[in-house]
Amino acid sequence: MGQKASKAAKPKRSQSLVEGRGENEGQSPPHRTRSCSEEIGEHGDNADVRNNDKPQVHVLGNTDNYATNIAPGHGIGDEEGVTDVDLNQEQESDDMALLALDAQQGRGTQVLDENECYNDGDVVAFSETENAVTQITSPSQVSGQGNKVINIGPHSTVNIFHGTDDSNKVPDIDSPAQDFPLAQCQDSLMSHYKTRLSYLHPLAWNETFTMKIEDIFTTVDLVTQTQQGANIERHALPSTVDALTTRPDCPKPRRILIEGNAGIGKTTEVSKLAFDWAEGLSPILEKYDLVFPIALRKVGEFQSLTECIFDQLLPEDVPFVESDLETYLKGNDRVLILLDGFDEWARHEGHDVTKLVTGKILRECCLLVTTRPSHTPQLQSLMCPDTRVEITGFSQDNIRTYVHKFFKGDEAKCKALVSKMDSSLIPTGVLATPILLLLTCMMWNENHGLVLGGRICPLYDELISFIIRRHCARNNIVSDQGIPDNIRDALLCAGALAFNGLLENNLVYSKEEVVKYCGEDSLQELVSLGVLHKQESPSRLNPSDQFSFSHKTMQEYFAGLYFAKKLQDETDQNPLLNTYQRTAQNVRDLENVVIFACAKLGREADVILTHLVKIYQEEVEHLYDTFRVWLVRDIPYSLYSICRATGNEEEFLSGSELDFFHYQAYMEIALLCFYESSCFSQFENIFLTKGVVQFSNVGPRVYNALAHVLNKIPPQSLRSLKALGLFNTTQCLVNPVIDYLKMMNLSELNLRSACLGGLDPNTGPCARLSQQLPYLTTLRKLMLSWNNLHCSDLLVLLPSLKMLVNLEELYLSGNEFAGSGQNISELPRFLRSLKVLKVFDCGLSLEDVLQIATAVVQYCPEIDIFDYRANMTGPDGDRKVQDVLRGLKS
Repeated sequence: MGQKASKAAKPKRSQSLVEGRGENEGQSPPHRTRSCSEEIGEHGDNADVRNNDKPQVHVLGNTDNYATNIAPGHGIGDEEGVTDVDLNQEQESDDMALLALDAQQGRGTQVLDENECYNDGDVVAFSETENAVTQITSPSQVSGQGNKVINIGPHSTVNIFHGTDDSNKVPDIDSPAQDFPLAQCQDSLMSHYKTRLSYLHPLAWNETFTMKIEDIFTTVDLVTQTQQGANIERHALPSTVDALTTRPDCPKPRRILIEGNAGIGKTTEVSKLAFDWAEGLSPILEKYDLVFPIALRKVGEFQSLTECIFDQLLPEDVPFVESDLETYLKGNDRVLILLDGFDEWARHEGHDVTKLVTGKILRECCLLVTTRPSHTPQLQSLMCPDTRVEITGFSQDNIRTYVHKFFKGDEAKCKALVSKMDSSLIPTGVLATPILLLLTCMMWNENHGLVLGGRICPLYDELISFIIRRHCARNNIVSDQGIPDNIRDALLCAGALAFNGLLENNLVYSKEEVVKYCGEDSLQELVSLGVLHKQESPSRLNPSDQFSFSHKTMQEYFAGLYFAKKLQDETDQNPLLNTYQRTAQNVRDLENVVIFACAKLGREADVILTHLVKIYQEEVEHLYDTFRVWLVRDIPYSLYSICRATGNEEEFLSGSELDFFHYQAYMEIALLCFYESSCFSQFENIFLTKGVVQFSNVGPRVYNALAHVLNKIPPQSLRSLKALGLFNTTQCLVNPVIDYLKMMNLSELNLRSACLGGLDPNTGPCARLSQQLPYLTTLRKLMLSWNNLHCSDLLVLLPSLKMLVNLEELYLSGNEFAGSGQNISELPRFLRSLKVLKVFDCGLSLEDVLQIATAVVQYCPEIDIFDYRANMTGPDGDRKVQDVLRGLKS
């Protein structure tokens, strides 16, 4: 589930901040936009405290009288600026969350044989039980010349004859339409949903393998914003349907945007909403008389909305026509319309779907639209949603739960896989995609000696090998001599199809498009293998076959294989790279293709890496200075990751913020190319030219790759690293990197907002950091702010902190150090070169602050900034602290 802000429940301070700032100014919890200045330090704009006869001490307390005005710092991250449906289950089997393994109990221990490891017993049965609806589900409707029909359930009506002739009465255009057979419409829809949406077929090559849709779950985050868009907060939701409920900031959600990456579960969530409504499984959905899930990829250019509904969802023999349904929908607030796959729809300005999304028609209906992040900015602009939900896939706990369900009955095999995943795959974030987790479990079931590392490409290699072995066993194909030629040829064709499709941003292909690259024979082979997924058209009236890869990363994998093979021809290298990887933007557009290509080339990846160095020197390196500045500015938390996912950073950022984005995004891609290829000859030419490595707001895959690369580069290269910044994470991801600190010759270490606190004091990050710090004898600046550190964590760190005798700047702000004044006051006696000490917003009492202030002034003659603002010093606290500082200084 989504992470909550670690300091969200912190007690309010008794003092407001200098210059009218709020009491929580400077906080930087996860998922929250930060203010421009958490701590007025080098960038502060208040008057200096100066006395010509006394040494200067710049004190940051809780009044306007004591602040500072120091020149900007030159480090890698100063704290002053705070950074912060297709409803056919064969359609998108990758786009699902897959935890429906109750029917799987005997499956976990089965051994694959030459026939088929899943039998008829694996098919999950479903029921068509009807649930009575006791609530009146729609207003009165006039039928004929005096009959009033009141619907009291999906299959129950009461007819009342009034004996008056209302034939000439003009219907109210703002109320649900007259003469519409709601019960019959409900019957048709419910029957369709119960039949077609009750279970999933996640594996294209094994149609007997099914999963109950009612047992499916995904990890869902609700993203909320202020009206001005300044605040972005995330809250975990039990399920997508909860986005339809009342919230304090939105009493009646009517326009819901759901985003998520390929394969993460969007289409499955839409199907589940419709199925739950049909089965009466959710009280939240009972308020809707009708639910219409529409797959946008099959909406025709000239189809009206009602034509889409008839085409995709209704049988031909319903007792009403399109105009009846259209009239019924107008002004009706008891209708839920689900538009699945905005990113797969070719938008037309005058189309009903466009009008619906923009609020030109059916404004009273509740609208939910799904999209991949690449189209979120466009959809958000058109739709102006009141609710935004992100499907984030499996959390780490979800993954472990899933594995336990899959191997129910074989605890030993389960524990072995979880242990292997915990040390390699889970930290990378790869298994958040449900279909990859399912396939990994299936491979482990077949071969529990499977080698699982942190790299993605070997996992995909193993998946394809697994698929080929199953195909050969199922079809009695002897494959002792390796991959049969016809399969090898088909896979090469898939690479060409995938690569050219990505160039055209094409994820779904017509049969004609596939045949163009593959031919009829290879097309059938790819479908039989399960590499390409044949999708029955959601159109029930105009069906046409379509094909797609199981998910976008699989398409990128095959495209990478194709690109790598083309680059092995030396005569093609420069033309290919200068055509498809000419600029840094091209690299970002096809980043996974480049990473997969490097992985397949291995030691031969130097041809790509040298080209990446060239682009870095020509386009990226000059952005470094602006990047360093924006590390400490007010880019909202998680905005970087949103931009990385969408590729539409211009929609979010402007000016020099884009330099920050472009620099770090390029460095991420380059790092993963080095990692996946294990080719490090060019590493120094990108990462060590500045003597600085820094990442903000990145995921576990990047940290995992960085730790591996640091372990592989020569020690003398590692010693040239002068500054390391790893900050702004939603969970502790820096552990693998911490273990290599002693190999570096650092003058600056920034671990700001790195989730270091509150973990095991013996094996957690604080313990590991404490082991490394004594080796950093050249360290001048250490940032540990906003880490949810507690007094117990401080005690773990204290002995090693005392050994940093050359330290000039120490940042401890935003942690929970109530009652630790005595412990913190021990530091100045050892760190006599301190010029900056910040304990902003640490929950310190007046006594705590006085103890620290006394020690600072007594032992640190060069102290320039002492920031104790936002602590609980009381109404007269500032005066007392200032008296201590003045007295001791004089």
